[in-house]
Amino acid sequence: MGEGKVEYRNRNATDELRDFVEETGIMPTGSFGGDPCKVIFGALENNFRDGNNLVGNMSTDSVLVSYVANFPGLNKNMSTGHGPFVTLVSTTDANSLQQLDPVTLEPIELFTYQATNPALVSNGMCSAHPAHGSGGEIYNYVLDLNTEPPEYRVFVLDSTGAGRILTTITDAPAAYLHTIFSTENYLILIVWQADIGATAKPTYNILDTFKPWDPKRETIFYVIDKVSGGIIAKYTTETFFAFHEINSFEDHETGSIVIDIPVQPDYSFLEASRLANLRANVGRLNASAKHDIPSTFRRYRLPDYANTTIAANGTSLPRRAILDFEIEYKTGNIELPRINQAYHGKAYRFAYGVHIEKPGYFTDSLIKVDTKTQRTKVWSPSTNHLPSEPIFVAHPNATSEDDGVILTVALDAKRKMSSLVVIDAKCMEEIARAELPLVVGYGFHGIWGGY
Repeated sequence: MGEGKVEYRNRNATDELRDFVEETGIMPTGSFGGDPCKVIFGALENNFRDGNNLVGNMSTDSVLVSYVANFPGLNKNMSTGHGPFVTLVSTTDANSLQQLDPVTLEPIELFTYQATNPALVSNGMCSAHPAHGSGGEIYNYVLDLNTEPPEYRVFVLDSTGAGRILTTITDAPAAYLHTIFSTENYLILIVWQADIGATAKPTYNILDTFKPWDPKRETIFYVIDKVSGGIIAKYTTETFFAFHEINSFEDHETGSIVIDIPVQPDYSFLEASRLANLRANVGRLNASAKHDIPSTFRRYRLPDYANTTIAANGTSLPRRAILDFEIEYKTGNIELPRINQAYHGKAYRFAYGVHIEKPGYFTDSLIKVDTKTQRTKVWSPSTNHLPSEPIFVAHPNATSEDDGVILTVALDAKRKMSSLVVIDAKCMEEIARAELPLVVGYGFHGIWGGY
């Protein structure tokens, strides 16, 4: 977008997978179940570059959940020299990544973190949202379900793409953890309740592997040093489920780590969001509103983290995380949260996300949360639209944290068309919109790249 124009490009990144499905009528899935490099579906062999295979397929798997710009250690492949990024990689909750051309979006290669370190096994689970370092590093974990007990291997990829394990965690339940949290100096692995019990079934539906909800199963916070590695502190609090990080930072005045997170009381949203239920209920006021996506804004503090020690075997008794505040669900519910990225890992004030005003509508508005006053502002479209994750874009000469705009792609299901909406990030009022003569696929996550 620029000079008063908006251009749109769409590219299927799963050509080989699509062709296989069209030819066989079989939809192979394996995001959470089997080793993506060894599962063979008829004539479709899913090869990833992983240290054993030197070259990966281009498009035999569907990886598109989130995106990482300028992923370290990759060739600078692009069709032109005018892209917003040097490299672009799509991620998911399995150890599966796909390099894309930043300009044309053409698939280049499938690979796994095992290509950077043999211990980062290809059949493991990962965060779809790795953390980022100021020097171009990438931080994530691999959950190896084939060990007893299961192991979380938390690692860093340096600016050259070499992988180094920072710590191994063996005293936590194996769980579906969509995000790893990060401050300037520390990673926080939050093991909320989404515990994996049963062996993955042939459908590889992760919901079918979850253990029944246990109200007594506590949430565990592991604080890990980004540089020297190792667990420096461990905390617990009451049970909850979550997807995303809003922001985390070190509060040097109080000696605590602050964690802002949208929480859900359990994982019933996942079950309620099965396609059949969404088709039957979305858009019916108060109808089966468990499928509504937003969560409760909650702030935790991990106190005195710098003076906490833990035994080498990880068996020391953890301390308690402190619930600092929680914003009432009705006025402050939020999901798919975003902030001004210049403040990520640092003290900040404002957060943005999708929001529910009318229960039963999945998501129908956007919200701005002021973490200092705990007050909120809501943008609601004038007609029934489904807004996407808000992307904050700072003004080139910004003078304050919220000096910029919010971009969201809003779907009008009745008219079967989407719009790119530009919203003032200070007052949450619409500035402009560009209507597109088509439906933009509703994706959960996006990325901004300024030219």
